[in-house]
Amino acid sequence: MEQSIRSFVAIALPGSTRGQIEELIAELRKSDAQVGWVRSEGVHLTLKFLGNVSAQVIEGIKAALCLAAGQTGPIRIEPAGCGAFPGIKSPRVIWVGLRGQIDPLAALARRVEEGLISLGFKPEDRPFKPHLTIGRVKGGTRLARLQEMLISHADFAAEPFDASAIVLYKSELRPDGARYIPLFKAPFSGNPATADE
Repeated sequence: MEQSIRSFVAIALPGSTRGQIEELIAELRKSDAQVGWVRSEGVHLTLKFLGNVSAQVIEGIKAALCLAAGQTGPIRIEPAGCGAFPGIKSPRVIWVGLRGQIDPLAALARRVEEGLISLGFKPEDRPFKPHLTIGRVKGGTRLARLQEMLISHADFAAEPFDASAIVLYKSELRPDGARYIPLFKAPFSGNPATADE
């Protein structure tokens, strides 16, 4: 029986940006709240979660990503601010916000969505809210302290970067947390990045 691959489409962050986010996570950890914090190398900008896909569909996904990326130029993004979904008062997912060229980013997400419909992937029924997930709340201990720290770090900002490719990732769930392995990279048009970079 063919094994399925748990996968998603995302934009990778440069190491320097991940380092700044890692410093923010280190600060928020001091709250001692029950949060499963994302490893800094696992922080990424998700465009589309695909779930479990069969290996035979991967080639079609790659082609769709190349098409979407080929219609996209570099996108300037700046991680800025932090908060929680659905809100600070009842935090479940801890995030870093994004500003910069958000309209081109949303347009890219739409192109990815549309390109995958023919492969059987349903479009999201929620509007695209670009963010970086940095933690998931696991319990109610010390939530008030976490809420205070999120508010006090609301002015967080990392250095801007130019997104230059979309990446198809494989997600491996391990006892020590999820690991994300890049399977394929589709560079944006006009960008010298190569698929095997």
